[in-house]
Amino acid sequence: MKKQWNIVLLIALILLVVIFSVMNVDPVAINFGFSTIQVPLVVVLIVTLLIGVLIAVILSTTIILQNKSEQKKLNRRLEEIEGKSRQEREDLNALHKKEIKSLKEEKEEAQTKIRELERRIQNMQTTNTTHDQNGKIN
Repeated sequence: MKKQWNIVLLIALILLVVIFSVMNVDPVAINFGFSTIQVPLVVVLIVTLLIGVLIAVILSTTIILQNKSEQKKLNRRLEEIEGKSRQEREDLNALHKKEIKSLKEEKEEAQTKIRELERRIQNMQTTNTTHDQNGKIN
């Protein structure tokens, strides 16, 4: 459906250009300073239009190329930042694992100390109980 509308608009545009050309066939003098020529007005208008289109195409192409160059720079910068982010994440994960391992070791050492202290307390209680019983017997 869109193609059909494009064709209809193209035919309408061509029809307008033909009507415009037929209405503007009067000769016009163009003075270049060193020479003067006579050409139909429609030729002057069409040439002027084409020069304008050419200038617009050149400027837009320049802008498009600048934008592509800027986009490439930004993409490179993005990849660089993503790489740094990935590296920092890996470093943090490694540090986290190391810290977890260290904390587990500290926990195991603390638990070992607690068991040792509990044994000592138990031995002391056993010793005190034994002394108390010996003292009651004597």
